[in-house]
Amino acid sequence: MTAGEGGTGGTAPAARDAAAVEARSLTVSLWANLFMAVTGILAAWLSHSDAVLIDGLYSAVNFAAAIVARRVGASVARRPDRSRPFGYDADEALYVTFRSMVLVGILVFAALTAATKIFTYLAEGEAPDLVFGPIVVYGAMMVVICLGLAWLHHRNWVRGGRRSEILRTEARAALVDGAISAGTAVALFLVQFLQGTALAPIVPVADAIVVLILVALIGPQPVRLFLDALREVAGGSAPDHHVAAADAIARRLCGDLGFVLRDLAVLKMGRSFFIVAYADPQRPVAATEIDTANDRLAAEYRAAFGNARSEIVVTTSGRHGTIADRPEVEGRGSEG
Repeated sequence: MTAGEGGTGGTAPAARDAAAVEARSLTVSLWANLFMAVTGILAAWLSHSDAVLIDGLYSAVNFAAAIVARRVGASVARRPDRSRPFGYDADEALYVTFRSMVLVGILVFAALTAATKIFTYLAEGEAPDLVFGPIVVYGAMMVVICLGLAWLHHRNWVRGGRRSEILRTEARAALVDGAISAGTAVALFLVQFLQGTALAPIVPVADAIVVLILVALIGPQPVRLFLDALREVAGGSAPDHHVAAADAIARRLCGDLGFVLRDLAVLKMGRSFFIVAYADPQRPVAATEIDTANDRLAAEYRAAFGNARSEIVVTTSGRHGTIADRPEVEGRGSEG
């Protein structure tokens, strides 16, 4: 094990426990989403509702994602090797990126389908009549299952130290799925009472209108997840509060050793952090002293962030400017 490697005898059992909890959570999600996907497609066929079909397809994507997520969870736990010298942590960020992108794609497809149905109805005046019974039964079942999944994923995310981006993403996806199911069922159930009113002409395309409303309400969340994950994959700096916490730890250690912290680079990749402290000893130092400092820094970062790898680079100047470029820490890059 190298000096800055993110794993010790004390933390390995905890990491294994967190991985086991994550795997169990994803296994439950796998089969629950398969059931919801099959039920949703069947309910859509019985009710003639495109909104219910979209909900079923959403669950189908969640089912496929759960299969991938289980593999990614196991991959992230692997140690660095020759083929991946910096570890497999990027797999989690890649998973969240493509998972969010698929969700965005489904919402775009749903919006286009709904818009096409409305256009066809306006042009030809025809649309299939909705059958409300299957919609109500399906909606009630899906809300209960989705809320249960969201609770399970959130609980296990907390048990794992709030570090698994996979579980956090799955919890949000379950909430989105539940919101889609609830909104669809309630809206379409209420539509039947519009018959005989001034709004009666919209009844044939009510499910399409509901789809457009749901897309507008739900769309921003997967887009935000996609952009955040894409930033991680692109090598963007970690969020400001993580950088500030890492800076405080490195600055305290450098002060104890009599070093000057010249710069700090902090990257977040899924649940993992990669931190490089650029320090000026301002005196001759032995390699063993740097190794000892690396061990201490790595231990403090693991205590603060969980899965973290860090290195101290001896230099007389900063290399990335990540500290000096931030307004809240401007001018601190050359302080002791």
